Amino acid sequence: MSDGKQTGALNGVRVIDLANARAEMAGRVLADLGAEVIKVEPPE
Repeated sequence: MSDGKQTGALNGVRVIDLANARAEMAGRVLADLGAEVIKVEPPE
């Protein structure tokens, strides 16, 4: 039974994603593995 807590190989790891649109898949994979991904984008 799930208690709502995040689990995964990278649980507790925070990643700052500075990648452009072509490389954003890496951030998605890290998030799928349990990392907290913070995406930083340039201002428009």
